[in-house]
Amino acid sequence: MTDLAALELRVFEPLIGETFRLSCDVGDMDLVLHEAQALGPSIRSRGAFALVFRAAPERPLSQQLYTIHHPALGNIQLLLIPIGPQGDALAYEAIST
Repeated sequence: MTDLAALELRVFEPLIGETFRLSCDVGDMDLVLHEAQALGPSIRSRGAFALVFRAAPERPLSQQLYTIHHPALGNIQLLLIPIGPQGDALAYEAIST
């Protein structure tokens, strides 16, 4: 499993619009990567970035560590933070500093 902090923004930029699979105690659900953006300088030489995912609103997630899966990246552990409704979906943000 890879921690989000070990990855770079450039890994996620071509995956915007793609589906990531999240497995948790309430079952599996799909998250679609909606946004990947640089946040500027950070303590890492690679720079901080934010990812915004969208998911169906039927099963809202709480703020906590989750493992998501993408076929090209494998399993990634990240902290998902609910940021509210966006269109007909709920949005979640993960930040790598």
